[in-house]
Amino acid sequence: MAQSAELQECTMLTGLRQQTKLVHEQLHHHSHFVALFEQTIDLQQYRDLLERFYGFYAALDDAIALSIGVNPDAMGGFIYAKRKDLLAQDLRSLGLTPAKIALIPRCDQMFDVVSPATLGGVLYVIEGSTLGAAQIDRAAQKLLSRVTQNGRHFWAWARAHNKVRWSMTLDYILHLDEMAVAQDPVNGGANDTFQALADWLAPLDQPIRLVESVHS
Repeated sequence: MAQSAELQECTMLTGLRQQTKLVHEQLHHHSHFVALFEQTIDLQQYRDLLERFYGFYAALDDAIALSIGVNPDAMGGFIYAKRKDLLAQDLRSLGLTPAKIALIPRCDQMFDVVSPATLGGVLYVIEGSTLGAAQIDRAAQKLLSRVTQNGRHFWAWARAHNKVRWSMTLDYILHLDEMAVAQDPVNGGANDTFQALADWLAPLDQPIRLVESVHS
């Protein structure tokens, strides 16, 4: 109850929710996620989605590590867990060799987005995204069960750990609020992370061609 009351009074969290609502909503309508939920996506299209996520997190994981390394004591106990190895494992399960995975383009824009000043907003987005993992994992499991048992370690990990990750993130945001950290850079980090992810996934945001084999 104590943390709940603190969260209601947390200016930092309130600002993040208000400032990111619109850019957050646009990701919900991405064609590949819609098609995954509707089971009109094929295995190659699913792998394309994971490749884009790998390229995003391969850069983001390193950018976050660099920012945390500037002053680890300022994290208030928050510990970041890298995601790119989970995605690489899924891509190997779906037929990509380590050599091909190494050639996947990285979203190096994230090195410009992530900094000690913006980190709170970045983590608000990234850790908050784990809260939707259960729905995505169920859809991925249904798709993959037709051809393989592998290819969803990333979603399954996020689904299993989302409560812990999000609680740790809320504690970190409360810590920033208590330390009177400037709100504008944190808001900017959240908005820029949402927008960078939307832009990075945009090449895939095309109408999905219905593949007959998906329903066979």
